[in-house]
Amino acid sequence: MTPSDDIDHSSLRLVWTDLHGTARGTLLPATQVETAIDEGVGFASGVSELTLESSFVANARYGPEHGNMVAVADLDSVAPLSWREDEAIVFSNLKTPTGDRFNLCSRSVLQEVVSTFKTAGYTPRIGIELEFSLLCSEGESLVPYNNRSSYDLEALDQAAELIDEWDAALTTAGYEPLGIHAESHPGQFELNIRYDDPVTIADSVVFCRHMLKSLARRHEFKATMMPRPYTDEDANGLHFHLSLWNKDSSENQFASDDRTLEFPEGRRDSGLTDEARHFLGGILDHSMALTAVCAPTVNSYKRLVPGRWAPINIAWGPDNRSTAIRIPPELGAGTRIEYRIPDSAVNPYLAFAATFAAGFDGLCNKTEPGQPTLANAYEEEDHNHLPRTLWTAIDNLESNTVLRDALGATLVDEFVKLKRDEFNRSQESVSAWEQTEYLDSF
Repeated sequence: MTPSDDIDHSSLRLVWTDLHGTARGTLLPATQVETAIDEGVGFASGVSELTLESSFVANARYGPEHGNMVAVADLDSVAPLSWREDEAIVFSNLKTPTGDRFNLCSRSVLQEVVSTFKTAGYTPRIGIELEFSLLCSEGESLVPYNNRSSYDLEALDQAAELIDEWDAALTTAGYEPLGIHAESHPGQFELNIRYDDPVTIADSVVFCRHMLKSLARRHEFKATMMPRPYTDEDANGLHFHLSLWNKDSSENQFASDDRTLEFPEGRRDSGLTDEARHFLGGILDHSMALTAVCAPTVNSYKRLVPGRWAPINIAWGPDNRSTAIRIPPELGAGTRIEYRIPDSAVNPYLAFAATFAAGFDGLCNKTEPGQPTLANAYEEEDHNHLPRTLWTAIDNLESNTVLRDALGATLVDEFVKLKRDEFNRSQESVSAWEQTEYLDSF
């Protein structure tokens, strides 16, 4: 990323995220950058827990009587904007006016989880597959901008100008895109970013969402990371590729020469270390609660259904896309765990922090993940099912002591409050499906 002593842009977007992961902040002109960096920028504390309809949740922890929180720039995160001349974005941590960590700052929580690994002698790494949908206007409706799907090269040609802009934006900002392709439903794309430090990659997710929306508007399109925008199509996931390295990042601690892991077609390329098995065992063990932060919207649970190539139960398997955890076939130094529950609406700081915390608990307790499956996990009956609704997932998060300790009880309580409010508001809305199903039947 840009060195901390090289902030020479005429304006700077100071960014932080609320509990949903929505990017918020302010635009600083050059005359204010130095002061903002030295002192931080104050914002009303209550904005950190707005609902997605931008209202204050009932019984919010921080009401109008509370003072400011302060956004303090992380100068190592400065990222120039390719689509704005001489302008950059900088990510920030939220503090109290006295300099303590603000207890609803999810970026700080992720930094603390990363520090826990480093104290234990590990360097955590994560890469991402970000899926999103590109829409255009058709009369009063928004529809997929094309009818192509699943690696169709025609889709790349149709979006060539936009793809060039996406690539330029990421490389200018200092992130490393690994590729982009048409995904499985019309107008859907997947963007891959090379693994790095979890905080850097969480920043990159926030950057990507902001960048994709900004550049789409310039072409009169709309980009959305809504988990499932349409009834009849597949959905937008955000797969995590997780690994642990040694202290100097020279050796992948998940890679094993033990050829015991059987892949499809009987191939036995390699195995997993005890650390990898225990780490993924911890994630599986806490997946009921993890789903609340990895599938954090009411709409998320319309993705976690059979037939969407998204998991519905708690299973793992080598190169198996029907499971919650897939072990990709690139082993050796590329050995990693692909966690397939998360969707593109996550707060990346919270979702990364919770997932790594679950894995760390597995390491500490030597949690065994059980036997992998090579079968279609959708059809197997001996796995525990993931929550079918946001409400059930929130129940599991609220009672999970490991994640409450890792994320902070106050943050979890406020996150739960926001998500229960979201679910309750969804219950007040009557869908078109309900009208079709019931209106003439009773």
